[in-house]
Amino acid sequence: MAGVLLVKHTALQSPQLLSENVAKWTTSLLGVLGKAEVMPVLIATLQTLLAFIDAVRDVPMFYRDIISAQVPRMNQAILAMVDKNPDLMSQVLEVLDRSATWFPTLFRPSIDKAEALCLRLLDGSDMRNSPELCEQAAKCLAALSLAGGKITAEERWFQCAQQAMGTIQQCIDHMMCTGSDASEPAQQFALPLLADDFAVSIPQAADRISAMTEVLIALLTQPTHVDIPVPVDGILGIASRLAMVPVRAGSSKNARSEYDLIPLLTPQIQRASIRIMAVLAIALGSHMQPYLSAVARAVTAINTRQVVSPALNVALHCLLQLYIERYGYGFVMHLPYDLVVSTADDICVQQKTKAAKVTMTASESAPSSKKRGGNG
Repeated sequence: MAGVLLVKHTALQSPQLLSENVAKWTTSLLGVLGKAEVMPVLIATLQTLLAFIDAVRDVPMFYRDIISAQVPRMNQAILAMVDKNPDLMSQVLEVLDRSATWFPTLFRPSIDKAEALCLRLLDGSDMRNSPELCEQAAKCLAALSLAGGKITAEERWFQCAQQAMGTIQQCIDHMMCTGSDASEPAQQFALPLLADDFAVSIPQAADRISAMTEVLIALLTQPTHVDIPVPVDGILGIASRLAMVPVRAGSSKNARSEYDLIPLLTPQIQRASIRIMAVLAIALGSHMQPYLSAVARAVTAINTRQVVSPALNVALHCLLQLYIERYGYGFVMHLPYDLVVSTADDICVQQKTKAAKVTMTASESAPSSKKRGGNG
């Protein structure tokens, strides 16, 4: 481990030594990844490889010998080692994310394996225990969507978004014990089936919704090198349906015992809706103007919840603040008056009044001096 770190710091402090030895050092580091080393050594090796690639990626003289020759090997070596070293998942996802972002063309041979790795973390089973890891996997999957491959980057991004939305819709249908209204089945990610027992599968579906929400957020916030047609109608439709899940369950005529789980999961489900609507405003800006009425309807549905959750209240108020600051009266006009009033009461909005400025005349400030002057 000491040798790996010494190489890293020596190279970063001496550009001349780096240029003279980077090819040899990179080959040696890739060899370390294939050996049965202890965890600290593997972590240091991954960090050093990433630092080397970052240092030379914009230098044309290194592209053929280092980038073009070694980056595909690095991707394959990292994907091969992660099964033997699952504790390295965070570091592996970081390297894959950077590699796919920096060298999308060179990453194409590894897209399928990397996507399968990300989806293993995004089926919802790790959402409660390792939310940061799921967020990292979502960002890596979003980076992979721009690498292209058999289809263009635009098509891959759109397909990834459609699959995330289709997976969320399937989870909603499972919760509500209904089938999809669409004439054709929606695209979905190839994830394990939910459990047969509804008492187990409904919480699983809620966790999977949270994981797919991370994917949509990552897709909408990932910088792109091409123009992407964002399916705003579809994404906002998913957010609206998530907002309505507790309302639909509460008003259902079917007396199913499984629906008793929905109120317990309401904060998680509706927070996913809030996060999707928030990222739409951040990512699309003024392009959200035609959709403000739909956002207002979803916000109203969330406000009529039956379960009181302080965290959900805070998230809802932050969403309202975001949309009011960005769109002003154009958004407020679509909100019910009682919602605006209740929100103002919840956050203790009070009108500020300026204190009257008191000015004293010379006669008021020193009456005694005049009297003394008169006695003189």
